[in-house]
Amino acid sequence: MTNGKRDMSVEQLTFRIPMNGSIGDDVFPMRFTHDSKCLERSVVLYFLKLLVVVAGICFSTHAVAAEWRLVPKIGVSGGYDDNILYTQEEKIDSSIIVVQPGVEIDFKSLLSSIRLTADFDILSYLDESSLDRVDQYYRLNGNHRLGQRWDVRAGFRYYDDTTLNTYLEETGRVVERIERQYVYATGGISYDISTISSIDANYSYAGARYEDDVFPDYDRNRGNLRYRYQLKNQQDELFVGPSYYNRTNDLNDTDYVALDLGWKRDWSDITNTFASIGARYTTVEDQDGNDESNWGALARFNLTHLGIASKITLSYYHDLATLTNGQDVNVDNFYLRYDYRLTERFGVGINGRLVFSYDLFSDQGDVEDNRYYMVEPFLSYRLTEDFNVYLRYSYQNSSNDLIDSEDARERNRAWIEFMYELPTML
Repeated sequence: MTNGKRDMSVEQLTFRIPMNGSIGDDVFPMRFTHDSKCLERSVVLYFLKLLVVVAGICFSTHAVAAEWRLVPKIGVSGGYDDNILYTQEEKIDSSIIVVQPGVEIDFKSLLSSIRLTADFDILSYLDESSLDRVDQYYRLNGNHRLGQRWDVRAGFRYYDDTTLNTYLEETGRVVERIERQYVYATGGISYDISTISSIDANYSYAGARYEDDVFPDYDRNRGNLRYRYQLKNQQDELFVGPSYYNRTNDLNDTDYVALDLGWKRDWSDITNTFASIGARYTTVEDQDGNDESNWGALARFNLTHLGIASKITLSYYHDLATLTNGQDVNVDNFYLRYDYRLTERFGVGINGRLVFSYDLFSDQGDVEDNRYYMVEPFLSYRLTEDFNVYLRYSYQNSSNDLIDSEDARERNRAWIEFMYELPTML
């Protein structure tokens, strides 16, 4: 139980990551094939190469005053799930035990920062052992300052779970529970034109591979260019720039070009927001060469509040998402997390998600409107500085209409979770 945590045979992604404060000659290609085992091997090799680069940066001359932080952790959960496969009829329920080992590694210096996390969910269904599996989540992010004006950054994520996990969070669509491997990699560079303005370029790749060949795998590329300007009050920043999106699979290709405006504001030392809105022109071409185009919108909003007693994360985006049937659809995706510390030991909170997904074109007959929401309240108790206990309940509801339907699918889960972390400074 996690917390509110093609015909393209070869796709190559290349990162150039700086070594010792300059752009180096090391180029690391990442190739993805239809074979899930090949994908997993490619991901592991690429991940190891990134770690080598990370080590090179960390032990450079700029890392003398660096700080390392290692956090091994282990969690154990026990609970009940009344609809494991999230079906409308013939529901399968079971008691469940989840073991959650993981590790976090943080590195900070005057010029660089790196964060690596690896988490595992080892699921054991006491009444349905055939559904047992291990979900894996890896994340790596880093940035490095080059001189007085240049910044570079890179990120990498790899998820190995099912279509009832991160796919459901992205699309709001409930489908058959099958394994999905998801890879996301990004790289960017920014240049400070002056103390109040900069220009930023970013590229990202995402690829999904499904266990069942009935679902088409896909590869997705994005690129954007942004100009940033800080206002005189030093609280507000404005952004403007174009972006490009390309998604390919065996059934069709989707492309769009967009232009959007953004606004970031620091309301205080602990509260900030970011909002953007833009227009996009989208074209979809099927395997027979037929294409269709239209105009649409892009939007995004993020709010972060990090107080002493309370923490709030609120996010929303309107963009495209790719379904298991190979189609791209419009998605409105809302997410909320709220934590409040009642006393030094007791806390309460809630995780929530609401997703509306609907057709990109009016004649997409094989795409139905869909509404999904999840609500997860929880209680927490700190036994020691490093040992916490959580009591959680989760309710999920999915409907083929944008409003409530009599045919909605429902799922209830309840569990108690013990989490131990051991932060260590290296």
